[in-house]
Amino acid sequence: MNHREEAKITRDNGLCTFLGDNAAAYAGDVAFGTIATKTIADYALTKIAAAADAADNKGYSLDKLVLKEKAGVLACQLCASSQVKLDSIGNYIVSKSLNATVTFYTKASDAKAASRLQNVHDVMSNNLTDITADYLTAAELVELQTEINSYTSASGTTTSVNTTSPVVTKALKNAITTGSTDVVSIKKLAKKYMKTNPTFYNNLLKTCKIPPITVRHTPVVITVTNATTGTPLENVKGTLSKTKELGTSNPAGIINYTNVSAGAAISTYKLEGFITGVQNLKIARGKTNTFNFALVLGIMTAEMDAEVLAKVEAFILAEETKKAARVAKEKVRKAAKAAKASA
Repeated sequence: MNHREEAKITRDNGLCTFLGDNAAAYAGDVAFGTIATKTIADYALTKIAAAADAADNKGYSLDKLVLKEKAGVLACQLCASSQVKLDSIGNYIVSKSLNATVTFYTKASDAKAASRLQNVHDVMSNNLTDITADYLTAAELVELQTEINSYTSASGTTTSVNTTSPVVTKALKNAITTGSTDVVSIKKLAKKYMKTNPTFYNNLLKTCKIPPITVRHTPVVITVTNATTGTPLENVKGTLSKTKELGTSNPAGIINYTNVSAGAAISTYKLEGFITGVQNLKIARGKTNTFNFALVLGIMTAEMDAEVLAKVEAFILAEETKKAARVAKEKVRKAAKAAKASA
């Protein structure tokens, strides 16, 4: 489910708790008591549907997808570090049997991803003595095996993913809709308490509001390479407008961001001896976003630095302007709704 659906379920949970804790306030009110009981019963069904949705959504499992991505990202990082050591000692055969590209695991079918993950784990384990603890430890391999086991033992599959958010079962959609309908009824029946019990009424309205959607856990993986040779670039400094995280590429040229908001974003890539890169991205919620960028050899001038800064500032200003316009539009809508209600 997406963040708004999660927020609605959180709202319903809070409302049901409030109704249970304040049953004395509406004791004897048959109409309100009836809808309050219905709301609590409907939320119980929502919890059941939500659990079923996460476990196995008509073949699609959100839990399994998350575990697949965790195992894939970890395998990619360990392979990248191992390849650096193996290449330095001339063991290119083993090095080439590893793969440090996240999509090699996350975009493969479940069975193939499991096979690939287990294979690279075993290769690294069998060659741990050569790779040494400076690049790979036994503890890291144990962690990887744990992630692989968690992924392969999870029920459902990672297929049938909506492009903007994971699909939701019909049962959960209906349950969330029913919950929203209950909230509307509760608010209407509660108006009788505006004067007789304003504290109860005001607190009830607060619990009927959908909480702010502030949690974002969309991961972003960016691979930076040399535009001339195609080889990965290490120690590239990255910035991304949708997160406060500052990224640095690993030996495989990969920059990982773990806590990113969805939507349009702008990123920069900076490395000594290369022209600083600027890239516009579209971050999709509910899945790992993977991007590539190739840096061009060259020396940055003061004018070029100023141009990069101007691009970033212009993008941020445009996004802030769009946000302000949306807020203003919402205020107008609420004002019109309030005027209509008081008329």
